[in-house]
Amino acid sequence: MVGVELSFCELRTKQVVNVIDGKALGRICDIVFSKEGSRVIGFVVPGDKIFKIFNKKGDLFVPYDKIVRVGIDVVLVELKPFSHGHGHEKEHIPLLT
Repeated sequence: MVGVELSFCELRTKQVVNVIDGKALGRICDIVFSKEGSRVIGFVVPGDKIFKIFNKKGDLFVPYDKIVRVGIDVVLVELKPFSHGHGHEKEHIPLLT
């Protein structure tokens, strides 16, 4: 994404889609910056109701390095599944705390 400049207003109109399973995650509702270095470390999309048990806001944090491509209408991200140790696969989406 070198050389690409987008405003938050432009980003928040785009649908975020996980390329692993094709699931639409929602639209960007916030951007997260690091305190040191003043750089973007990721963005936030509103979460599914299932994630509210882990995070009262239910927001999902997507790290910057998981962005695959930013298109005209869509932001493609790659969020791989992980196992909780019980044999059940869950979508790997780090939660914003």
